[in-house]
Amino acid sequence: MNKVANISLGSSFAGIGRIGGNIPVCFLEKMEDIEGFKFYLTIQNPDNTDEYISIFIPDSYDTMVDNNIYPNCSLKVFTHSFSDESNNSFYTLEGLHKSSLTEYKEVENGIFGFVTKAQRPQLIQDEDYFFRKLEEDEFTFFLQIDEDYYPESLISGNYILGYGAIYLYKHNINGKIIAGFWQYS
Repeated sequence: MNKVANISLGSSFAGIGRIGGNIPVCFLEKMEDIEGFKFYLTIQNPDNTDEYISIFIPDSYDTMVDNNIYPNCSLKVFTHSFSDESNNSFYTLEGLHKSSLTEYKEVENGIFGFVTKAQRPQLIQDEDYFFRKLEEDEFTFFLQIDEDYYPESLISGNYILGYGAIYLYKHNINGKIIAGFWQYS
């Protein structure tokens, strides 16, 4: 079974996270870690309801494209406990309308959503050089975040990932969650 969470337009729905908006409060004391990045989303870890995963995107799209594969994937991933949204808008992605993420729902294998926990990713480009080094270094696929599932009015302007997807991986021994790679159409 896969677990999926989707976007609920608007920010009043109390789900398991959000896409867009301001950085979580916990990053106000970690500004040096996110300098040169914009906040993308925060979502509850599907394996640990006390832990949240936040993803930050580089300011420069060219940097993202040039560094899209482990061990040099330029996206930053942080795990933390629940943290409210701050008032700091410096790291907010312009054109991305803040919206809540629905609770995870169990679905059949092969069914995907905006956020999907599955045994295997649904790749845009099915080339093993994307994940070979990750597997050699004892990482396993964990979550996929896919722009194909954006609601129509979520974004004004260009897609953040060029109509792409982020593939998070989890280390088999220490449990660290990283951005393994991202792909675009």
